[in-house]
Amino acid sequence: MSHPLLEQLTDKTLRVSEYLTIVNDLLSPLRVEVEGEVTDLKVLPQWTFFSLKDAEDNSLLRCGLHSGQYRRIGVNLEEGMQVKVLGYGKLAQKSGNFGFWVSKIEPVGEGALRRAYELLVKKLNEEGLFARKRNLPQFIEHIGVISSRNGVVIQDLRNNLAPLGIRIDFIHSGVEGAGSANDILAAVEQFSRMSEPPQVLVLIRGGGSLESLQGFNNEAVCRAIFAAPMPVLVGIGHDVDAPIATMVADWSASTPTAVAHMINKSWAPLTEDVPAFSARMLSAYRMRVRTVGERIPLCLSTMTRTFAGRLQSIEHRTELALHRARNAIARLVQRFRTYETTLRHAWRRIPVRIERIRKESERSTDHMVDHASRRIQTVFELVAAQERLLRANDPQKALARGYSVVYGVEGRVVRDVDTVEVGQTMKIRLNKGTILGTVTEKEYCN
Repeated sequence: MSHPLLEQLTDKTLRVSEYLTIVNDLLSPLRVEVEGEVTDLKVLPQWTFFSLKDAEDNSLLRCGLHSGQYRRIGVNLEEGMQVKVLGYGKLAQKSGNFGFWVSKIEPVGEGALRRAYELLVKKLNEEGLFARKRNLPQFIEHIGVISSRNGVVIQDLRNNLAPLGIRIDFIHSGVEGAGSANDILAAVEQFSRMSEPPQVLVLIRGGGSLESLQGFNNEAVCRAIFAAPMPVLVGIGHDVDAPIATMVADWSASTPTAVAHMINKSWAPLTEDVPAFSARMLSAYRMRVRTVGERIPLCLSTMTRTFAGRLQSIEHRTELALHRARNAIARLVQRFRTYETTLRHAWRRIPVRIERIRKESERSTDHMVDHASRRIQTVFELVAAQERLLRANDPQKALARGYSVVYGVEGRVVRDVDTVEVGQTMKIRLNKGTILGTVTEKEYCN
């Protein structure tokens, strides 16, 4: 059987390097998958070498790849593990040894998958990647989602997110089998490099077997999740073996619905605490009104008793004065009969004096009544002022009049321009709803 290359080489003597170059040129495009048992494993700083052994006749295929590529593949090998590798053959120029250069490694069979899973869990646990757990931020407004566009999980997540205007950036990724690892890794790195990264990174898919979840049990993917600059929330349904990605993530849930509820919970200080605070304010206002209402009758009763006592004292003094006047007249009549003219004159003045006393008593009584009325009016005005103060301080009415409440970092109310920075995102609470804004300029009032 003729071949164009053979015809060119007929009757031609090649140097060794020329022949090896031709062989490698022929082998490099021939990328095939080879399955076998791992033996002679050596992981060096620069290179990783191992052999694949055929179980039937103990044939050996020497394999190698760069250690950086080995770490990026994310599968931890162990001698005796059954794997499938993708690559091509190559003859070394200096030694003439034949090797198989690997670009992909995939465990084969439940036993190999479980052993790879156990090795990675042990390795990452010893390095402390499972211990760090970052808190989710309050008032989550922007999330990045990695999942398959073909599944229902992304729709479940959207349906269960509260209508709070949360921005969702979505990157499609394969989520099935070992081939999904590269997609997931690329998506995590893309979100991490964004100039405006999301506040929380979300990875979701349904449950599955060890084989289908290989992308989430991949070392490179797990390390990328740990290195992400934002908290990572992983939602993967599972029954027995938790995907390793959920162990490395800051938060995990078993369903997209649970993931959505965790994100919604970040808004609880606004959706739950503010209504509760308003209810407490209204209750305190009603209690204050009730207290003032109970004190008014007591004040009126005290004032009435005081007025009655003073009136009785005036009447007593009036009677005492009349009694003294009568005694004086009697004494004058008895002692100074001879002064009849003077007595008559004095007698004529007595009614005038009595009338003056009566008028003085009436004026004193009117004065006390007027004073009591003013005191009562003062009490009513105090009650009205307290009621106006309570109404004026009702937060909801202030919002209804066009005012707003500005929240800054960590949801705190902004009271001073010096507490905010240009470029900072602010949340503004209105009478109906909330808006978001960014500080572009600060202006100080004189």
